[in-house]
Amino acid sequence: MYNGYDVIVGTMRLRYEFNSKGDLLTMGGIFSLESPLMQGISKILDCIFLSILWVVFSIPIITFGASTSALYYTANKTIRNSRGYVWQQFWKGFKSSFKQSTILWIIIALLLLLLYNDVQIVGIIGGEAAWVFGAKVFFIVFAVVVAMVALYIFPYIARFSAPLKSVAKNCIYMTVRHLPWTFLALLVVLGTLLIMYIFPIALFFMPTLGALLATLIFERIFVRYMSEEDRLRERKLNGKEYL
Repeated sequence: MYNGYDVIVGTMRLRYEFNSKGDLLTMGGIFSLESPLMQGISKILDCIFLSILWVVFSIPIITFGASTSALYYTANKTIRNSRGYVWQQFWKGFKSSFKQSTILWIIIALLLLLLYNDVQIVGIIGGEAAWVFGAKVFFIVFAVVVAMVALYIFPYIARFSAPLKSVAKNCIYMTVRHLPWTFLALLVVLGTLLIMYIFPIALFFMPTLGALLATLIFERIFVRYMSEEDRLRERKLNGKEYL
């Protein structure tokens, strides 16, 4: 049998409940686990925890792709839509995306490294020749295009199951088809990286915030390629209209 009483503090009402032995069971009001304040604190802690997981799992470098897919997966599912727990969903996303994300991450990293070396080599070989500037611009633009396609790859792997070739082909298509959104996503990523570079402490929260902003962009795009059945399932799971 439970007993309880209310305490009025200013404009706040706190509800205390005790069992028959006098042990405190729950405390209502703003300190209740269901209150907006506690829910907000819980979300902040989840964001910090998810950011730390992403940093730790990205340390081996080769796992950066899988870690980023897991970051997006968890930010969209747990932080944004309150489904599941951070560690549970991160680990699930990491394992399910590991093979494809790692392969494509290695390819992307090698391409970017090759293009960077090409810019350096052209500068050394060409010196002050007129063609050097044009060659450097070509390689830099190519690198930006690769980076923009990479923006789609890890979220796509986190959201869809498809063969490796289809992942690459579909991401290239969406990069071009939704170019304005692509540039916006690029700005979000660059802004996130810049903040973390200027303020290293931001590593504890910016990865998750950046991923959340990315979900607002990519989910609007991905929904166009989902069947009506998948949209209805997402709506039911999230408890709200899917973007």
